[in-house]
Amino acid sequence: MIALSLPVVITGVGMGVDTGAWYVEANRVRQIADSAALGGARATATGLDVATAKAVAQRDAARNGYTGTGGDSMVVNSPPTSGAYAGKKGAVEVVVTRNLPSLFSRYILGASARTVSSRAVAFAPPVQNKNLEVAMVLDVSSSMASGTETRGITKMEAQQTAASQLVDTIVQANQSKFTSRVALAPFSSSVNIGSDYFRAATNKSVSGGWTGVVERPGSYKFKDDLPSSTAKYFGDFKTKHSSALGDYDTFVQAMTSQTPGSANTIQPLSSATSALKDEINALTSNGTTAAHLGLAWAWYMLSPKWNTVFTGGNAPTAYDTDKTYKAIVILSDFDFNSYYESANGTANAQFEALCTAIKATGVKIYTVGYNVSGTDNNNRRINCASPDQGDLTYTYTTTTVDDLIAAFKTAAAQSLAGASELQLRIVE
Repeated sequence: MIALSLPVVITGVGMGVDTGAWYVEANRVRQIADSAALGGARATATGLDVATAKAVAQRDAARNGYTGTGGDSMVVNSPPTSGAYAGKKGAVEVVVTRNLPSLFSRYILGASARTVSSRAVAFAPPVQNKNLEVAMVLDVSSSMASGTETRGITKMEAQQTAASQLVDTIVQANQSKFTSRVALAPFSSSVNIGSDYFRAATNKSVSGGWTGVVERPGSYKFKDDLPSSTAKYFGDFKTKHSSALGDYDTFVQAMTSQTPGSANTIQPLSSATSALKDEINALTSNGTTAAHLGLAWAWYMLSPKWNTVFTGGNAPTAYDTDKTYKAIVILSDFDFNSYYESANGTANAQFEALCTAIKATGVKIYTVGYNVSGTDNNNRRINCASPDQGDLTYTYTTTTVDDLIAAFKTAAAQSLAGASELQLRIVE
């Protein structure tokens, strides 16, 4: 009887051992899939592209025991290809498959490999828990009328598409608890601040439709203090253009009207998406490139020191990173050619000094380089941007319209994530 029953007992014990091992492996595979999906969803929620999100998912899977050897495999899809979240942007689907160990069962059930699979889908909807203020520095110089590598699309049109999509991402429908607003700072040979703000900036009256300003001189040239008789008013473009400096000095000196024109005035912080996009779509191209002026006015529209000039729904909140996420997004080739105060340094030098001063206040800077050439210009793009934080990056370079738009989308998503609490969770 013992002899006859022994094979049955051995078979039962062997299968029991393997079944226990399979149960352990199934739990491990489930843990790997969950961790990979959560890592990928976290990456997409913070504005990283799909390729980077997949790389983060692979990394987090490896940290939890995935090796990719011995028949193991992993598929990462974003958006998911099946289930309730199929096609949903920001969701990440991970399917992990692993060969099961067969200590005894291969002798009982055959030599073919047995596998276990686990599927996980993670999603991280951003829940805003801070105010969000983003200022865009928009190039409206003459060069923006030129074409791109995409036939029929100008640089200006590419910028307008990217900027409009950023507005749609940043500005949230519910403004009751936390505000989310966007400001626009177009620039070319000057920054046209319009008649509403001209006197506060220059202490002069508008003359002949000239409402542009240039640098402020003296010790306040790289500060965000409100202008005054002691804190130095800004130079007005009508007066200062005749002494312009830079590569196109004689061209600027010969100008007979305000540049950029009335379609290119600054727009302080606002949550009126339709009005903001109307302003973006109305931008026109004319003049030279004084990006340091655009960067400065983007800063002023975010600075709480200016909330007696930009008031009501346009007023910036206090510098407090716990309560408000402030950011500037600038698109450029990072080679600037017009300036007015020789004591302040060249346009490039002033731009670099402003970047340093702005970041010191806690404002994040995203730089998007389009067809940037030369080591100095690329270094200026990189050095102006806020430093990378883990998987997050603040500077992008592109030679295509699609990548330019993608960079703006990433900056917008990352800014929204910076003002939000990410509620990472496994949803399937």
